[in-house]
Amino acid sequence: MRPVRLALGVLLVAWGVADYLFPRTVLRVQSDLLNAPPEPTEEFAAHKRRVGLVCLVVGVVTLVASVG
Repeated sequence: MRPVRLALGVLLVAWGVADYLFPRTVLRVQSDLLNAPPEPTEEFAAHKRRVGLVCLVVGVVTLVASVG
């Protein structure tokens, strides 16, 4: 169970970093993959940063729980 939690924590941290630091790029890639609106707005980018922050926090908590 520990390797699964560790992998999940790393995945969440990586996803959170990408969402928080590069929200417009992530939105463009997601819109290409999901046929969403092609032009990400600043409102979507701000939302993506918040999602990234949540992913970072949850990922760090998961990593701490898997190590401890």
